[in-house]
Amino acid sequence: MAHRLEHLNFQDVVIDKLTVHSFEMGVYLAEVDFDGRNGYIIGENNKPRPFYSVSQVKQQLSSATIKEAFLVHESAYDEMIGQGDKVDNRLIVPI
Repeated sequence: MAHRLEHLNFQDVVIDKLTVHSFEMGVYLAEVDFDGRNGYIIGENNKPRPFYSVSQVKQQLSSATIKEAFLVHESAYDEMIGQGDKVDNRLIVPI
């Protein structure tokens, strides 16, 4: 499931949960739980829409009501050669 940004940024829209996923190179993808459906925000090309800061995500959704929001970052360091089994190294921060 996916959501279009132009359908979300209205005063009567209540987003239950916003999850901003942080990736390398300063790219962020936003995942929303809205109207009982969870999915990424997509662009006109029907692919996940990239954002370039958490502030940009907040600004683009400034009219909507967001009940809770989190920033999630996963470290790639556990993929180094010689490391043990992969562990869940996600950092989840309320925003």
